Amino acid sequence: MKLSVKRRVLIVGAKECAERAAAAGQRAGLDTVIVDPPPEDMDAVADAARIHEAEGIYGADEAHAEMVAAAAAVVGLPGLSGRAARMLRDKEALRSALAPETDLNPLYGVADAPITAEQIVDRLGVPVVFKPVDGSRGRGTLVIRDVADAPLAFARAANASVSGRVLLEEYIEGQEFRVVCHRGQETWSTLMVFSNVPSETDHLFDRALVAPVRVAGPLRGRLRSEVRAVMGIVGGIQGVVVLEFMVSGDQIRLVELGHINEYPALATELFPAISGTDLLEVDVASVLGTPFENRPHFKVSGAVWWLSSRSGMVSAVHGIDKAQAVPGVARVKVNAAVGTVLGHQVDGPSRDAVGYIVATARSPQRALEKAQYASEYVRFETQAAFGS
Repeated sequence: MKLSVKRRVLIVGAKECAERAAAAGQRAGLDTVIVDPPPEDMDAVADAARIHEAEGIYGADEAHAEMVAAAAAVVGLPGLSGRAARMLRDKEALRSALAPETDLNPLYGVADAPITAEQIVDRLGVPVVFKPVDGSRGRGTLVIRDVADAPLAFARAANASVSGRVLLEEYIEGQEFRVVCHRGQETWSTLMVFSNVPSETDHLFDRALVAPVRVAGPLRGRLRSEVRAVMGIVGGIQGVVVLEFMVSGDQIRLVELGHINEYPALATELFPAISGTDLLEVDVASVLGTPFENRPHFKVSGAVWWLSSRSGMVSAVHGIDKAQAVPGVARVKVNAAVGTVLGHQVDGPSRDAVGYIVATARSPQRALEKAQYASEYVRFETQAAFGS
């Protein structure tokens, strides 16, 4: 997607996220300016927009979404509403907004102390999911299957939460469907449905993602209805968002609502490989209210397979060239270079720290097989990270 006239967008966010968004904006033909370091308040963002004569302000991560939304409103620029920005960041706010209108919420509770968390676990039963109320990208998320693990799970989630508050939800067994939606100035549309391939332990920590997934029969109508309900309740969305639903029997529950900039492998790797459209480019351009062809055409199916490694300091990486040579492999992304210290892979960031493989084929299953096959070539050697 290329814009006919080069226009300036201010990029606000953590360094890695801001650089990724700026590069996407440049690919889309925009003049992007990163505010570095990120401003600490809304007034500073608004002043930066005026100084740089920006026509849009882009929040490159969910942590800065509310600040950017407020600044855009002050300067009179298009963008997310403050309400929508808060719900993308604050899981408690989203749950509270959904509760009176739908039955999409899992059973849940919010804790600000370990003792409260234990009481909620007693009420919900195990397994139960601990999430930071206002965290992102899976940081601090953990599933426990024993009440004795509640204090540890609370501490982990609270440490990843800006407010220190933790959301506890019932663990739902079922199939996950993630619906990618775009909203412009007047209308919204569904771009794609994809699904996860769960790890051996639970669905929260994906082994892989496959797309596009064809949803047929009554489920298609129900998912469409629930997407429409969520978009209506949240309101004020501008750009690309991902709605994550768990389907268990005849129940559909919304487990996450996230901005596309929190899904870099999907936005800039998987989606472009199967449709030719970079979702991050679309999202950055959306802060200008820019229209685009919102019905992508999928010529192939795709899969992204997350690489794994033992914890410790990476001392060597083998097999990248062999993995890249596998027919159908579109990308081998290795983030864990030599010298990288990897923690235990129990959440999104530690998984992303290693890397992933993107493969394409005629069917999602075949793409998945190719990605998995290629992943077996990539091997990480690690050693103890202490003593240096």
